[in-house]
Amino acid sequence: MTKRDAARAGLAAGSRRDCPAGGTCQLLARQPERLVVTGFRCWMAGYEFGDIDCWEHAWRVFSNELGARDGRTAVTDLQFWVRAIRQSSQRPIRCFPACCRHVCRDECMALSAISAMQNDENGTAHMAAHYLTGAESHIAIGHVIDASRDFAHTLAGIGQHLVAVTPEVVEDIASRDEAGPPPVVH
Repeated sequence: MTKRDAARAGLAAGSRRDCPAGGTCQLLARQPERLVVTGFRCWMAGYEFGDIDCWEHAWRVFSNELGARDGRTAVTDLQFWVRAIRQSSQRPIRCFPACCRHVCRDECMALSAISAMQNDENGTAHMAAHYLTGAESHIAIGHVIDASRDFAHTLAGIGQHLVAVTPEVVEDIASRDEAGPPPVVH
């Protein structure tokens, strides 16, 4: 299977076989969280596999759910946010396939950074950005925080408010094992 085929398989997936835990994640039943996770997964896959179809899938999801104007605005900030994460990361970022019904540790940290910025919890956002990227540099983390703030405010401006996340939740998720395939967090 080529990288392009693997990326397409992830976009077309959606059955329980995509995740070892089975069932569904209630968090992804909410539109704001589902959009952030789907966008994050698709944009990361586009970079990893060099396949524009992944980015086009994200665009279709956002434009179908938010309309063309709001979808375009959100995807613009999504791409800058993911780029900031990739550029600042000192470790591999792991994601499930686009249509998986669960979230892993890194996806939770990405969600937490956006949620924290929407709720003016800068300390929680910094903590999530650090755990997501493994970056120690204030400059690298600041780059992720700036992009997270922009994306968070754009989402809030179009009525997409994420569930608030506490520092204790971020710490608990961060303590989960990073070895092996992305662990299911929920």
